[in-house]
Amino acid sequence: MKDPRMTPTLSDERILDLIEAYGADPVAFPEAERDAAVRRMNEAPSLFAKALDEARRLDQFLDIVPETEVPASLRDSLLASAPKPARTARPERGLWRFLPGWLPAGAVASLVMGLMIGVNVSLPASVASAQTTDETDAVMYAALGFGDLDLMSETAE
Repeated sequence: MKDPRMTPTLSDERILDLIEAYGADPVAFPEAERDAAVRRMNEAPSLFAKALDEARRLDQFLDIVPETEVPASLRDSLLASAPKPARTARPERGLWRFLPGWLPAGAVASLVMGLMIGVNVSLPASVASAQTTDETDAVMYAALGFGDLDLMSETAE
């Protein structure tokens, strides 16, 4: 037996929606909400009496109406004419199905940006290195930690 304190609570509006959608019999309610709805309906029966009466009358009326047999050909033609989900151009297999559609465009954009930055940075550096002297290169290499320029000897001169 379930502990009533452990079942979730439902709002009165939700219970009225359940009665309107599923009828007066709580057995037809969704299982996850059934116990809480029954408990709340037992706590305050006057709140739901009108909705339950209307639902019972509708249930009785629906019980009177005979069930209709749908011919298989009609059912098949209705299913055939029903709108179909749009097919995607993306492959359904492999890792591509997990990747977003914009990823190839983002990869191309980042490649173009990298090439543009690389060209703009490497061109001035190559022009600057063509005009430098050996002494400038030595200072630059020493500043980067690749050379062994003795700066103290320059200041002493």
